[in-house]
Amino acid sequence: MNILMISTGVVGALHALAPDHWLPFVMLGKAQNWSLRRLTTITILAGIGHVGSSLLISSVGILLGVALEQVNLWESARGNVASLLLIGFGIAYMVWGWKNLKKKHLPVVEPAKVVSYWTLFALIIFGPCEPLIPLVFAAYASGGMAVLFVFLVFAFATVAMMLVQVHFAYLGISSLRVHWLERGSDVIAGGAIALTGIVIRLLGI
Repeated sequence: MNILMISTGVVGALHALAPDHWLPFVMLGKAQNWSLRRLTTITILAGIGHVGSSLLISSVGILLGVALEQVNLWESARGNVASLLLIGFGIAYMVWGWKNLKKKHLPVVEPAKVVSYWTLFALIIFGPCEPLIPLVFAAYASGGMAVLFVFLVFAFATVAMMLVQVHFAYLGISSLRVHWLERGSDVIAGGAIALTGIVIRLLGI
């Protein structure tokens, strides 16, 4: 169990290094001038939901007696769809930002902000968390409490790593005072989110 828990923490932290776990939050947060509190809250909730969705799928697989390989195929298929949706969201947001570029002096209405960050939130939750699957299956051999501990350790490591990256990147970008970057922040954010989806898809991470 000690080896399993240590492995869970390490894998959880390392898998959160993937750009789709932090870059979209940074770019959208900067474009919409999120406060650090809002950025932190959304990141934490998305991270928990992201890990929780894979735990749910793993649990269903175990209860139905499905082999680990089959559950991994479910996650892989979900990952393909999630990357496409992330690309689509990024492109849509980039186009929206381009259309509103000439009206940049006007504030973005709150409903538009709510729709965009809840859409991103949903996409992150829908995204697969494949490294968790074999850990859950391994923990199941030791009972339900072991599965719970694996989930908690993995979720903590994942969310902690996401928060570290999100805050460092957000503060770094916020320190830049370049006019064209600020003026075209929505376009840049959409392009970065779409590019993140493309990279994830090409690298298979």
